[in-house]
Amino acid sequence: MVRGSFEFVLRAAATIAVLGGAVYAAASAIDRPFIRAGKVVVVWSADDFYENNWTAPLAHDFVLLDNVSSGSAGNDIIAGDGVAVNFPFDPVSNGDSGGWPFQITGQTFGGTYNNDPSFQMLDANDSYTAFGIDDDTDIDLLGNQVRFAWFFVTSNTAFDIYAQAGNLSATGDFGALDYSNISYRFVVRTPASGSIGQLAQNPSVGGSGIVLGRAGQNNTLNDISAGPTKVFDGGRRTARTRGNIAGQSAGFASIYRLRGAPVNGNNYDLSMGTGILSADVTYTIYAP
Repeated sequence: MVRGSFEFVLRAAATIAVLGGAVYAAASAIDRPFIRAGKVVVVWSADDFYENNWTAPLAHDFVLLDNVSSGSAGNDIIAGDGVAVNFPFDPVSNGDSGGWPFQITGQTFGGTYNNDPSFQMLDANDSYTAFGIDDDTDIDLLGNQVRFAWFFVTSNTAFDIYAQAGNLSATGDFGALDYSNISYRFVVRTPASGSIGQLAQNPSVGGSGIVLGRAGQNNTLNDISAGPTKVFDGGRRTARTRGNIAGQSAGFASIYRLRGAPVNGNNYDLSMGTGILSADVTYTIYAP
């Protein structure tokens, strides 16, 4: 029925056009529905250091990689930056409220460090148990994985990560130390924990993965101090299957240690005195 009515109208219109010599134009309404998911990388950790009014976990970078040329930083549409965290989401301290903890090595017993409450910060609220000493007992600084700082990435696309060290500060007896005295490692983990990354895949596959900071490379912050330097070359998205942000996230961790003299890492000695050696390391998402 609808088709017959439509054909009748067309024939009538054609007859009028022939008889009257008039030309009629047809007007149309065009709709163009489309659904498109752009290339998105979400970075989450904390918004500030432990000493400040911090919030974690919190997504602080929402990076768009559409129309971004390879080797260029993505467009972050969330203002501000985040800071790395230690599990369970304690933002790594900037060191203003106390020193980094010592570790007792070679003791015959005891020497347990009790931290309360600031994670990885030695202050008057902390304590050690009594410890027995012999010829092998020593006190060290920056024990294995003490500076293990995390941020997490969820993506629907491949991405690269660039890092840059800056804002070096060396004070007190550490005044002669520099970037080369802070060793640097960078790792990616999927899953990152029992609750993070269970629905993720390793974003290294299809790319080179960690390109600077791998175990055995003996890198220092001096290697990333000249400018933004690629530390991760990604090949695919982190999200493996349907789920939430935490489940689809890959964890990225930085490991820092003091390198004194001789330079072999994790070798602080009380003869080195007191001081502060610090730097900022900024990680940025780039288009692969």
